[in-house]
Amino acid sequence: MKRSLGFVVAIVILTTICLLISPVAVNRTTIVGEVNYSYQIVADNEIYEVSDNAAGDDLVFNYIAQKVKVVGQLKENDDLKIITVESFEVVEK
Repeated sequence: MKRSLGFVVAIVILTTICLLISPVAVNRTTIVGEVNYSYQIVADNEIYEVSDNAAGDDLVFNYIAQKVKVVGQLKENDDLKIITVESFEVVEK
């Protein structure tokens, strides 16, 4: 009896974790663009504001005018696109 109860509890916990992780993965995106002097990324004629975090600050302060591939969480508020940078790499032009 205890063994089957533990199995049920484990399944419920795993299901809950999967449900919580899924919405996060939906907003994850990869963009390739150039960091401009306004601390933004321009990709395919779209402007992405870079959210204030350690990876984003490193990107916009140290890689201005370079082409980069950025992975992060994308939020859209009206016409504004904001990306929270998770990782990035410089791309050769």
